[in-house]
Amino acid sequence: MVVVGVVNVQQTIPVDGFPVAYAPVRYVPHGLRLEVSGVGCNVARALAALDRPVRLATIVGRDTAGVLARDALGRAGLVGDGIVDHEHTAQSAVLVDPDGRRQISTDLKDLPTFHYSPAVFARLLVGAQAAAISTIGFARGLLPVADEAGVPIAVDLQATPGLEDTYSRDWVERATIVFCSGENLTVPPERFARDVFALGRARVVVVSLAAAGCVRFLSDRPARAVPAVAPLGVRDTTGAGDALFAAFLHYWLRSADPDDAVDRAVLVAGWTVGFPGTGSYPTHDDIAEVRSRTR
Repeated sequence: MVVVGVVNVQQTIPVDGFPVAYAPVRYVPHGLRLEVSGVGCNVARALAALDRPVRLATIVGRDTAGVLARDALGRAGLVGDGIVDHEHTAQSAVLVDPDGRRQISTDLKDLPTFHYSPAVFARLLVGAQAAAISTIGFARGLLPVADEAGVPIAVDLQATPGLEDTYSRDWVERATIVFCSGENLTVPPERFARDVFALGRARVVVVSLAAAGCVRFLSDRPARAVPAVAPLGVRDTTGAGDALFAAFLHYWLRSADPDDAVDRAVLVAGWTVGFPGTGSYPTHDDIAEVRSRTR
């Protein structure tokens, strides 16, 4: 699997609730977390935890944040020729309340307009089963490269309002698998899925619904709702959508069964929300244990 997306350095800050009340100083012993995250990093690490070989295409700066990012990627076994040097590393700050709800502030620096070499990307695609290409700006020019290589494309549109947001049209037109969050959709999930099938070449659409689980859509079968599972409770929902997306791709490539894939992906995503931050992803053994307890 080739994964294209942002790697950032993330500061997680616990809050008592939203909206956040003003206080000049707050003491949160062992509550602050500094870690490496971002869509590209999260998806790649979730796949790697499931023993899926991953090649990561991303941009990491030569700044202090970049030192942290490279160290974390190295420890995760995600170093390679697809990690390109730049001046700045993306950063984010995440406020998390006691229920696990989060508010993310992201500084992408100038990554949206960065030119990622198509030749470098083409080399990463050799022998790949699929490419998960996020909607960061530098990835747009890589879509035709994956097409030319005959590698199926998967995309998570994140919190999109729907297809009236023309920014993501290039991804939707080319992707075999399309995910999104239902949080900001301006149309019902069924309408969104129908429009995606009509516009492009998608075979599977999944709309995540946070605590309500997700809905799987296929062009030739009825929609199927899958309830959420949180076997370890909910501490932080940051990155749960990335885990759902990555796990679905892994299991879909393994079985070619979208229902088996979505059932297992919900367990993976539910397992991750039981931990703070975005650094914990389950192995096959973890998911087997959860399945044995939830049957």
